Amino acid sequence: MKLSALRLVTALLVSAAALGAEEPMLPKALGVQGSASFPANGPRGFLKPSKSIKPPVTEPSVAQPAPSIVQAPTSETRLRRLVVVSGTMTPEAIRDTILACGQTRTPVTTAGGMSAPAPMLSDLAGLFGSTVTEDTQKQVLETVRKGMGSTAKPVKRVEVVGWLPSEGVMAVAVYPES
Repeated sequence: MKLSALRLVTALLVSAAALGAEEPMLPKALGVQGSASFPANGPRGFLKPSKSIKPPVTEPSVAQPAPSIVQAPTSETRLRRLVVVSGTMTPEAIRDTILACGQTRTPVTTAGGMSAPAPMLSDLAGLFGSTVTEDTQKQVLETVRKGMGSTAKPVKRVEVVGWLPSEGVMAVAVYPES
């Protein structure tokens, strides 16, 4: 029996020595003197990656085209805003004014030295939100002509110069009598 106990003790001692001899598989710190993975005069701290990952190239977004200004609205267009401009303004200035008013929430905008009197604004209030027909356009033109004219400065004519149907913006030019 002594022989089997002796063999058991020897086997245990050999296996304990073998386990103690193995080094744990832990990573070594960078820049440590005597490290087997990096020489002493090698890099310290972070290493530069061998490959850099770049973000995907995106196509420049296509600019949305400016809304088109038309002379006649569609059948389902509702009057939401009115732009009253002076007939002396250039077509480019009128176009810019119409586009700018399409972004605002002001019901009546005047440009080119025009001013809208309060009675005209109250007469126009009932026309906003209604579907645009020829009769609606005539009512707007007549209301603006009467409201903008006076005995000292009569209005020669009032005409529709453009529509921005997607926004419900109607532009009217007022031509004073010379």
